[in-house]
Amino acid sequence: MTPYYADDHVTLYHGDSLDILPTLHTQSIGLVVTDPPYIIGAVSIGSANTKAGTWADVMNSTRWFRDWYTECKRALRLDGAMTFTNWRGLPVVIKAAADAEMQVHSVLIWHKDWIGPAYINALRPAYEMVALMAMPDFTIPDRTVPDVWTQKWASYKPTGHPAEKPVDLMRRLIEVSATTGPVLDPFTGSGSTLVAAKALGIKAIGIEADEAWCEVAAKRLSQEVLGLVA
Repeated sequence: MTPYYADDHVTLYHGDSLDILPTLHTQSIGLVVTDPPYIIGAVSIGSANTKAGTWADVMNSTRWFRDWYTECKRALRLDGAMTFTNWRGLPVVIKAAADAEMQVHSVLIWHKDWIGPAYINALRPAYEMVALMAMPDFTIPDRTVPDVWTQKWASYKPTGHPAEKPVDLMRRLIEVSATTGPVLDPFTGSGSTLVAAKALGIKAIGIEADEAWCEVAAKRLSQEVLGLVA
């Protein structure tokens, strides 16, 4: 398979994760750090105003999560997988992990030091979550690491990607795992995980279905990395 972009540290593929993940060698990946699509927009019946639809819609989403969790688990060595979520998607993550015979060991709260918009009948969100699913021999060497982190973020996204995550946050996730890599991001988006891994000198593999975001990620990665690229 021909990469969309490749350098000494990073390989980026353009395509569907469920098509590309099976091509990765078994137990070849050190860590999965990814920000998958949330389940907003999963409505198949009822009012679209519910965002995630009915409980049946939510549970249907677990099938897709289970499938790529299973492929990530096969590709992982005995390290761990971290995946972003939010309160609405947490039931999907927990159910899909169970179906993939993985266990959610921790949920990290990422406090953004900023509050986002919300309807008048809801509290304004100031956080997102990261679910840690650990393989059998995964450990966190630094036992002082808590499950609430503050990393400043705001409505402005440097690349324009609506779900862009700060490179500093992705870098910290990688560092805490103490992985030697490679790091896998099957939903690369604008490339923050890959940029963070490259800045740390760790090899990384990315997969992105939207060619426009592949191009954005490739441009970021082609820049010389001095410290961190925002």
